[in-house]
Amino acid sequence: MQFLIIILILCFIIFLFGLHVLAKEDLVFVRKNVTIELLFNLAFYTAGVGLLFARIVYVILHPSSGFLNPLVFLLFPYFPGLSLIGGVVGGILFLLFYKRKKFPTGRIFDFFSMALLGALPFGFFGAELLRGMTDIFAGIFMPILLFFTLIFFVKVLLPLNNRGELKDGSLGLLVLIIMSFTLFLTKIVHERNDMLVLLQIDTILLVVVFAAALTLLVLQERDVTHIKM
Repeated sequence: MQFLIIILILCFIIFLFGLHVLAKEDLVFVRKNVTIELLFNLAFYTAGVGLLFARIVYVILHPSSGFLNPLVFLLFPYFPGLSLIGGVVGGILFLLFYKRKKFPTGRIFDFFSMALLGALPFGFFGAELLRGMTDIFAGIFMPILLFFTLIFFVKVLLPLNNRGELKDGSLGLLVLIIMSFTLFLTKIVHERNDMLVLLQIDTILLVVVFAAALTLLVLQERDVTHIKM
């Protein structure tokens, strides 16, 4: 119970640190007068909405009469159950609807997504520790893979975005593609002897998110005919 809260708080602190490192000298944010304080305020709002969506999606995917009790629904540390992909989608929807004049929504989405990518390895590792490290693939391999994916984003893809060779929003869509595929792969490996996992609602949701993000990425980048490396 307490460990779950510690994991969530630690991941959020890592998210905020990553967001600060990525955004503190970004020229687009400077021109648009988007301050670190504004980004942090937005991060807290987004985290709150994302946490609510994570709980709602989990309840929808795992229906139980117990969740009709408001205390059971709200006190998730005592009655665990959160959907990571549900929380991410909820946060994205909030960012899309939270608009101000000349607000660089696409770029904020990119930076929030990369900061989340930095926090995910600790989330995977911590969540697996909470389960007793029964799945080495999810607890060890996936955090390492996500860490090196973050390095690739920061060292290769972000400079391309800064030069205008990748549109704002594309990095966030790539993170969403990687995340949904990672969660899908983790479920397949964890349920290696049960292919019925492909028919589970949460698995289908991951496939839908993956396909939607990939489609949006292709549509957004369709006009980019050449990327200089």
